[in-house]
This record gives sequence, C-alpha cells and structure tokens, in this order.
Amino acid sequence: METLRLARATHQLLERSVEVLEKIERELERYNDRQERTDDTDS
Repeated sequence: METLRLARATHQLLERSVEVLEKIERELERYNDRQERTDDTDS
C-alpha cells in the first residue's frame, strides 16, 4: 500500500511538472514573439 501511495504521489508530481514546463514554454514563445516584433520595428 505504501508503494501505491508513493507511485501515485510521484505520478501527480510528474503531471504538475509537465504542466509547469508547458506554461513556461508558452511564456517563452510569447516573449520571443514580442522580441521578434520589437526587432522588426527597430530595423
């Protein structure tokens, strides 16, 4: 039973980690898009 709880907790932690990484990815894409637009207007 202890192993099952540990496995479930690990699974939940991994799911949350993936969600956070996906959010970071979206924010980086948005940042890069803004930078590209800024670079285009500076030229």
